[in-house]
Amino acid sequence: MRERLADSLDYVLQNVGEDLLLGADDARELTARIREGRQSPHLFGAYYDLVFALESDDLGSARNFASELLVRPSLTGTEISRIDERSDLEEERYRRLFLSDLHVELPDSDLMRDCRQRFDEAFALLDAGFPGMADEIRALLREIVVAAGPEDPKALTFDGASCYMLWGAILLNARGQKNVLDTAQALAHESGHNLLFGFSADGPLVENADDELFSSPLRKDPRPMDGVFHATYVVARMHQTLRRLLDSGVLNSEQTIAAESDLAAHRQNFAIGDAVVREGGRLTETGRDVIEAAREYMAAAG
Repeated sequence: MRERLADSLDYVLQNVGEDLLLGADDARELTARIREGRQSPHLFGAYYDLVFALESDDLGSARNFASELLVRPSLTGTEISRIDERSDLEEERYRRLFLSDLHVELPDSDLMRDCRQRFDEAFALLDAGFPGMADEIRALLREIVVAAGPEDPKALTFDGASCYMLWGAILLNARGQKNVLDTAQALAHESGHNLLFGFSADGPLVENADDELFSSPLRKDPRPMDGVFHATYVVARMHQTLRRLLDSGVLNSEQTIAAESDLAAHRQNFAIGDAVVREGGRLTETGRDVIEAAREYMAAAG
């Protein structure tokens, strides 16, 4: 993903760098830095905003986004923060790309404290029972952003969100998980979307049009095939996470009962989603490879 971002920026800045008031030396330093190591999700977000501004002939905004690309945020691992703890520009981008028209609340101090504790305990659980998944989540995610869905059970809410244009970030609902095992699954789930975004860096996973809608195992409303594909894959990923945690012996008796129940639900949801993908999905070669790996895992898991 970083190589593709750097290559795209090389092209853009070679053509319009002077118009963006970005000198050749700054441009070379920027793309070299991107290739050298992990970057903030907002570097990806600023790139997309820059390109959209250029396509709209909004040179003033494009120059602002180009300036944002030169900012070097301090990156100290996978950061967890409340959505309003970001800068105004980053908070606006998170709300625009993650939440769209959804109404969310800001977690109060008690809810945020409990949420941070669950994250810490979930990572500790994964470190002990499935260290490969814990390492992969940390490698994929730079930022975990927290907001709160409404307390009204009848209100429209969310569990989590990811966006290709903010690669390396996820949004989670502070009220979306009841316990540590739920949080461990949520981390595996949303990081799985980021993994699939990486797999699709060179092209889509499915060739179905976005206006072709299908039933999805994790959503009540019909979804494009790409959404069904994502949901089916991350269900297998959650199943794998629970299976490894169970097999490792790190779960207590209460967690074991919950995990066994969730495993059955994940197996059923995977079967539902995979049937839709098999029947209606027009997959690319990469898409076939990705979903086949999930199928092979689920078959081997018995």
